[in-house]
Amino acid sequence: MRASNRYLLTSAAMLAAAAINSVTFATSSQGAASTVWDGVYTDAQAKRGEEVAKTMCVTCHGDELAGSDLAPALQGSDFNGVWSGRTAGELYEKINTTMPADRVGSLKPPQSADLVAYIFKLNAF
Repeated sequence: MRASNRYLLTSAAMLAAAAINSVTFATSSQGAASTVWDGVYTDAQAKRGEEVAKTMCVTCHGDELAGSDLAPALQGSDFNGVWSGRTAGELYEKINTTMPADRVGSLKPPQSADLVAYIFKLNAF
């Protein structure tokens, strides 16, 4: 890969991560920090994330990402226990840099962001 292409790819990934992170730290009209409970994704994002999950994630994480012998659940109390207090940016970064385990780096930054939205929807955020 040429240096200029690597630079553009790295820049795009950083911008996507920054966009997700900025949602986590954005302030509402009352001045309080926004959280996942304030609605940080759209239904369209979650739907796209569901389609990505069906093709890239269910093999390891199971249907509706409920977990399997191969990978942990990305919904429910186990997921919430692990990710409580962490940012959307951290979840995005985990997905974007380590998933899918058998094809690390094959997800494009927008796909990783859509997966975050789908995971939030599964967890009723």
